[in-house]
Amino acid sequence: MKLSVMNVVEGGLKRTARSFALLGGLIMLSLAIITVASIIGRTFFGQSVEGDYELTELGLAMSVFLFLPECYLRKGHIIVDLFTANCQPKTLYLLDQLGNLIFTFISIAFAYRMVLSGMESKDYYEQTMILELPIWWVYVVGVICFSLCALCGINRLITCRSGEGDE
Repeated sequence: MKLSVMNVVEGGLKRTARSFALLGGLIMLSLAIITVASIIGRTFFGQSVEGDYELTELGLAMSVFLFLPECYLRKGHIIVDLFTANCQPKTLYLLDQLGNLIFTFISIAFAYRMVLSGMESKDYYEQTMILELPIWWVYVVGVICFSLCALCGINRLITCRSGEGDE
């Protein structure tokens, strides 16, 4: 029973992370279209898309946040194995678990700090200069994504078994 519940949780985390990554990709595609339209407009018509730099800045921030959980689940982060190439599987497992633990704590810390920064941004009505878009909602995306990263880290700490997924 416990194993099936964990499989359901893990499947839900994977689907959610994949959906977030797809949304991040759609945002980046939209930003590419806006950038191309702005360059064409500036080159041929003397008029660019107003606020394209602001949209790009906010969109890229959200995209990076949205890609993080999927990257973590796919073990897509950079691993330097110069010193661990000849280690025993047990040592590699312990190092992986230590890395998962650190990643989980850092994700929780980032989510917490982004909550505080987002509330401060909303309280002070922080907004972009040209389009006057509120900035606090980008923090909301960051908090949700870092919270998902933390949940994925907790799941990996609980379900990871020695030697599982070694490359």
